Amino acid sequence: MAGLVVAAATILVAPPASAAPSTPDFGSAIDAYAANDPQDTCDLTVKPGALGLRDLLDEAYGSHTSYFTRACDDGDTSEHKEGRALDYMLNYYDSGDRAVAEDILDWLLKTDKYGNKHANARRLGIMYLIWNGKIWSSSRAADEWREYSGSNPHRDHIHFSLSWAGARKQTSWWTWEGPERTAHSVTGDSFTDLVALRPDGTMWLYSNNFTRDNGTPYNSSRQIGQGWNNFNRIIAADATGDGYTDLVAFKPDGTMWLYSNNFTRDNGTPYNSSRQIGQGWNNFNRITAADATGDGYTDLVALRPDGTMWLYSNNFTRDNGTPYNSSRQIGQGWNNFNRITA
Repeated sequence: MAGLVVAAATILVAPPASAAPSTPDFGSAIDAYAANDPQDTCDLTVKPGALGLRDLLDEAYGSHTSYFTRACDDGDTSEHKEGRALDYMLNYYDSGDRAVAEDILDWLLKTDKYGNKHANARRLGIMYLIWNGKIWSSSRAADEWREYSGSNPHRDHIHFSLSWAGARKQTSWWTWEGPERTAHSVTGDSFTDLVALRPDGTMWLYSNNFTRDNGTPYNSSRQIGQGWNNFNRIIAADATGDGYTDLVAFKPDGTMWLYSNNFTRDNGTPYNSSRQIGQGWNNFNRITAADATGDGYTDLVALRPDGTMWLYSNNFTRDNGTPYNSSRQIGQGWNNFNRITA
């Protein structure tokens, strides 16, 4: 694109095209496709997402000349005028540059292991791409690459336009903090498993083996415990804050027992040991698991027959290892409701 004003570094020899940017091991949750949101203001401050994208590419492929902004009175609508676009200079007619460009685009638009199409483009907030007379738009992702009708066929650079979320580093690429597991992932792989109890007290694990190939979860099971008919209530909760779903079980005598999830790839058997962590829980008629305090640990919200609500904050630490050992009243009148969910 002509008239760009902010340049980065001098071109250096790029590493092999196979050196795609290092990608975190994301879970299955993913950003929605970026909506089409063309430039409508002028702010030549280069946004952090555009700089971050350039740095990702330079780290993987070596430093290339990059342009970010364009003068407000130069040409038609362009996200360069809002600092949320990047022109990454690669020559289509140079075989080495072309291989780098193709590797970048494949990395951005490939389907991830969970079946999410265009995964890295979505996680970075890519709004559209232009290269070699073609355009790919997030808002028209199903159309894949289309003919580009602009005057510049973009054979000397890839053009990236970012959504505002991508430009501000508010997408999952920048905000993701570690391995993602669902609240009910027994095996820690980010898919929700089922734990089923039979009247004879045996416990069975139905692992979620859903894939985009067969699309059928829970089609196999194995016994992982017995004696569970000794409990009158069982709650799934990440009581220990490690991303694996533990079980908090209550006996009719009011004692509370923690079955920590010790699933590993070595033994593959969760809930094979327990310890008592409380008593007096037969004073409550309803108990709900919820991260009420927003700290990443599952708390318990308990209701008494008189309608009072009590919060048992999860104070589990590696020092004491005992969650739910203190409480405080946080409401009343809850006996006016016949169902409460979290």
